[in-house]
Amino acid sequence: MADAGNFRPQVLLIDLENCPNQLKQLQQNLDNFKQIVICYAQSTAKIPLDWLTSLNQAINNDKLKLIKMPSSGKNAADFGICFFAGTLMAKLSEDTHFVIISNDTDLDHVVELLISQDRTAERVGYKPKKEQAESSELLASKLTEYCVILENRPKGRPAKKETLLNSIKSTLQIEMEVAKSVFDNLLAQNIVILSGTKITYDNQKIQAIAAQ
Repeated sequence: MADAGNFRPQVLLIDLENCPNQLKQLQQNLDNFKQIVICYAQSTAKIPLDWLTSLNQAINNDKLKLIKMPSSGKNAADFGICFFAGTLMAKLSEDTHFVIISNDTDLDHVVELLISQDRTAERVGYKPKKEQAESSELLASKLTEYCVILENRPKGRPAKKETLLNSIKSTLQIEMEVAKSVFDNLLAQNIVILSGTKITYDNQKIQAIAAQ
């Protein structure tokens, strides 16, 4: 997130459906953000009774909005975030920074639209530690699997970034988001070298990873 110490006004939009633990930071966030909007369709999240007075004051001062969507359909909370991001963009000063808390990558489109309107914005995702560990294990497994594929296809390797990404996605049968993570790890470990849009490969590192 942007540094709260730079005195830029910040807006926080929370997708409570997939980031319910964000409520634990609500009191702290009220000190750091000009306005907070929490969107949800169905939620069993709870708050301490000691918070009721301060949260009620924040609501009365229009600093905190709790938006329950009228329907509980798929992505209902996402549409709420989209709506209020646009509303707040029109209402607040141009230097306002938008932070969207959600694990839903579809909301990256909202971030891109805000940026296209000369605003600054970011999406921040959170995963439980157990899920993070499982995700890391999956990524390591897919990285090894793709290095085995590269080792077996020395003459049929993708030569450009886009074709490599598509190859990772289709060959490993994974989502593009995971494919990008595999690609980033290939770059980070210098297994592949990106020059412009062209790709070259380090055969020794491919063989070493494939042998794991």
